[in-house]
Amino acid sequence: MITKTIQNSFLFASLLFSHYALATAYTPKDNDIITASHSLLKVELSIDEIEQLVLNSQNVGQTERLQGALKVRLAKLYQQEPTLKVGYLYARVLQKEHQFDEAIAIAEETLTIKPATKKQQSNTHMLLSNMLMIKGEFSQAKQHCTALIGSVSIMTTSTCVLDIRSQEGQLEQSYNSLLKITRNKEISEYTLQVLSEMAYRLKRYDDALLHLNNIQLNQSPISLIALWADIQLALNNHQKVLSSLGGLLNNIDDLEDSLLIRLAIAEKITQNTTWQTLIKKRIALRELRQDTFHASDLAKYYLEVEPNTSKAIYWATINLKQAKMSSDKQLLVEAQLKGTE
Repeated sequence: MITKTIQNSFLFASLLFSHYALATAYTPKDNDIITASHSLLKVELSIDEIEQLVLNSQNVGQTERLQGALKVRLAKLYQQEPTLKVGYLYARVLQKEHQFDEAIAIAEETLTIKPATKKQQSNTHMLLSNMLMIKGEFSQAKQHCTALIGSVSIMTTSTCVLDIRSQEGQLEQSYNSLLKITRNKEISEYTLQVLSEMAYRLKRYDDALLHLNNIQLNQSPISLIALWADIQLALNNHQKVLSSLGGLLNNIDDLEDSLLIRLAIAEKITQNTTWQTLIKKRIALRELRQDTFHASDLAKYYLEVEPNTSKAIYWATINLKQAKMSSDKQLLVEAQLKGTE
């Protein structure tokens, strides 16, 4: 049974992972992200309303909507009055663009803001642990996990620590430990995703899918949907991916790159080219912009949708400079192995 905790809303897939949207006809500035929507924020929005927009940005069709406007607004608010909540939200928005150093600096600064209880700081510690893990700074990441003790559940703290240990070469031990901790207990979406991702990396695909049995794709963060799709593809359930992901949004142009790529991979066993054509246009825009924010998507595209070894290696190398988790390392290994075939 899945229980929602406040930490679940702040999960990054990443976890991100996961970095994703289609441009309308416009001339972007150098620091813009290609998005399906470039709406402006209303000046009168409260910080609570801005927080809801940031939380919604992890959902399908929303990951880049208002991203630029949110970043500008939160930067201004943080400069005017640096509160714990504003700093946390600003760091989250920066993290989405892989501006990890800037996001970490802001998040660490917010922890010095007084007064604040450990519980009020817990989301910032979760964010920092995630970003530091992505950067490969595992020791520091675990310090922020242990800082959660007393403010979140033991299961959440344990999940945080074991997730990091799994990235340090202790994957099987970490998975087995987390299974033991969660046995016969209610499990949060956060812990279920970590369990599933570990099982996937261990190539235990049936177990990985079992952990996600009760999720609702249309209510899940992009990182979780992408993981679910990867598991289904590993099990050769291509039609399941096509039927499930293709119906998540009425406007398919709003689907994130990571989902379009998985749809295109699944579609390759059919006679259709709908998703392959759509992602090809999207990738062309990313390359034209040299959009390093989407480096992992570009590498995956040139590995599995339209094979091109040199481009796959190029983008996987760029991605590894930004993110250093096992999946990022594996992406480059797979690209290099293609070059030797």
